[in-house]
Amino acid sequence: MQDFFRIQEGQEESAYQVSYASCKRRVTDLHYESRIQAHIDYNAKFLLRRVNKEEARRMTLTREQYIQVNTKHEYSFLLRLSMPNLIF
Repeated sequence: MQDFFRIQEGQEESAYQVSYASCKRRVTDLHYESRIQAHIDYNAKFLLRRVNKEEARRMTLTREQYIQVNTKHEYSFLLRLSMPNLIF
């Protein structure tokens, strides 16, 4: 979902601060949700069992288990390393 707003004259700095705070919160939420989804995917793919979000929140995975689940995102990680100034 995208929202578009017009900035009033002289309010550019305030608008930047609000948008920066919003983006920071959304990235934090994205990391949290992707961690939970990794737990659900690992259980479904490797342990062959169904896990809901409540159970997934209480689980922990090792680094190797996260890597097993997250193979499709390796290319975006390499892209981020090669272009550090871009925001993904």
